[in-house]
Amino acid sequence: MALHGTIRDFGLPDIFQLIGLQRKTGTLTLSNDKDKESVTVTFENGMVVMADSSVRRLEDRLGNVLVKQGKITRERLEDALSVQKQTLQRLGHILASGSAITTRDLRDALQVQVSQIVFRVFRWRDGRYLFTAAEAVDYDRENFVPMSADFILMEGIRMVDEWPIIEKKIPSFDMVFRPVVDPTLIEVGSGAGPEASVPDERVAASSTGRIRLAADEERVFRKVDGVRTVQAIIDATGAGEFEVCRTLFDFLNRNLIGPAGHASSAAADEAAEDTASPLPGYAVAVLVSALALAGLAVQHRAPFAVTGMDSVLPGTYDVLRDGVLRSRLSRLERAIEAWRATHGSSPPALDDLVKAGLVEASYLRDPWARPFRYETDASGYLLSASDESGASRPDATVDRRGGR
Repeated sequence: MALHGTIRDFGLPDIFQLIGLQRKTGTLTLSNDKDKESVTVTFENGMVVMADSSVRRLEDRLGNVLVKQGKITRERLEDALSVQKQTLQRLGHILASGSAITTRDLRDALQVQVSQIVFRVFRWRDGRYLFTAAEAVDYDRENFVPMSADFILMEGIRMVDEWPIIEKKIPSFDMVFRPVVDPTLIEVGSGAGPEASVPDERVAASSTGRIRLAADEERVFRKVDGVRTVQAIIDATGAGEFEVCRTLFDFLNRNLIGPAGHASSAAADEAAEDTASPLPGYAVAVLVSALALAGLAVQHRAPFAVTGMDSVLPGTYDVLRDGVLRSRLSRLERAIEAWRATHGSSPPALDDLVKAGLVEASYLRDPWARPFRYETDASGYLLSASDESGASRPDATVDRRGGR
């Protein structure tokens, strides 16, 4: 029996978790009448293995991104598309087998493009869903690594929680930024990405006039030239929209870059043909509606619920809240590090981060409305969440004291 209904009645987090828990194989079709878009997400044994959109076809998007990354030329893409029409083979397979790109290039690009299609539907406020089970599904088994439903949930929740903060400074993808520090002062630190823990190196670097960035951060910074739009930077780096925008947001807070206006309307129109739409202003509503409506949906309207009985997804809301908790803890940590890089010491209190515009006041409390614990000393700081008894949670603690 097919699973179907509306997103307002049965939230996307519940849909993904249900399919994941039951290890279903089949296709989830999500349609949005307002944007006239239909997105299909393919599952195998509860894992996401493919996604596509009616308005931004995966292979069209994949080819354009590879061109903008400089991996292939426009002419090479046209040749591959011509071969595809004749053979009906996947575009990625044609490019990889013809040595136009490496297998790793293809895998990385597919992962990013599929992820962005899936995560974008978490921003929808309304729409319909239909899951159709199948014995088997077809996808690029050689070049795509399946993603777990839990991973999709956690990343989706993290983005929904942070987008409203990011879009205050990056309201659209046609914005242009310029470096405000000498690029020759930038050096790559020992971290492997934006989540790498290199706070002490950043402080030390600022005291010597050098600015140390993690490798992923440095790659984004090098694309900021006063000409490229945010969308062009996303395409050129090959990273996800959220990761690039979050990195640019951190650069703005650390005064490494500054706004340089917007792209011309003509350039924006050209970019819009094959790029994602600007950041929506309603992202936070997705999380609010998911939390508020999912309980009602499961109890009364979901096809798997029985009135008066416990939900078939008892862990869904704990998973959601825990995901938001870790997202806020991570956001606070980065805000503290931005403060330290600027002032040379930890902020006296978390409220100072709010006054400086680094975070919103809501970030000072966890999803259960409990304030985060924050302590400082000469060697660093301790940031943690509390449990119901008021004690610090060891699994939700950031300890940056004494070089830890």
